[in-house]
Order: sequence, then structure tokens, then C-alpha cells
Amino acid sequence: MDTQPDRIEQFKADLAEMKISDPSAARDQIAARVGLGVMGVGVVLTLVAYGLSHGTQNDLAQRDAIIVALIGLALVASGAVFYLKGTMTSFLRFWLVRDLHERRAQTDRLLAVRDTPTGGE
Repeated sequence: MDTQPDRIEQFKADLAEMKISDPSAARDQIAARVGLGVMGVGVVLTLVAYGLSHGTQNDLAQRDAIIVALIGLALVASGAVFYLKGTMTSFLRFWLVRDLHERRAQTDRLLAVRDTPTGGE
């Protein structure tokens, strides 16, 4: 239990040394915000198209509203992709560094046991 604060400090030092960005990195955060914004615009556009299609009896206007609704749905899908990219990239980057650090610590423990006179034989 004594080594836990040392390992945390070592982990933070390793992150700083490798110049790994914090999980709230600016580029990933911007991608997530843009994704949410595009999704919001897509939802609003789809709802407007729904109102347009039910507000007229003209077949041509209804077909135009269908096209606008499809554009809105495409915006929702692409916004979701941007949002997932922004959130998952930062999470997985941090998780990978943490996992590598834990594996290195486990390897060090195994090598320490192997190198002790009573542990190897």
C-alpha cells in the first residue's frame, strides 16, 4: 500500500514526459461540441421539415420537406459521429496510457520476484 502514491506520481510524471494530452484535450473537446451542435441543428431541421410537410396539401412542397428532413437526419448522424469521435478518442488515449503503465508495473514486480534469491528456485 505504500507504493500506491508513488505509482500515481510516477504515472503523472510519465504522462508529462510523453506529452500525452489530458482527457479534456482541446481538439477532442471541440469535436464533441461541434458534434452536439450539428446534431441539434439536424433535429431542429427535421422538426421544421415535419411541420412543413403537414402544413400543406401541395405534393411538391411535401417532397421538398422530405428532402429537408433527410438532410436533417444526415446531419444528426454525422454529428453523432463527431461527438463519439471526440469523446472516445480522449477516453481511449488516456486508458491506453494507463494500461501500459499498469503492465509495466506488473512486469517490474515479476522481474523483482524472479531476481530475488528465494523467488527463482
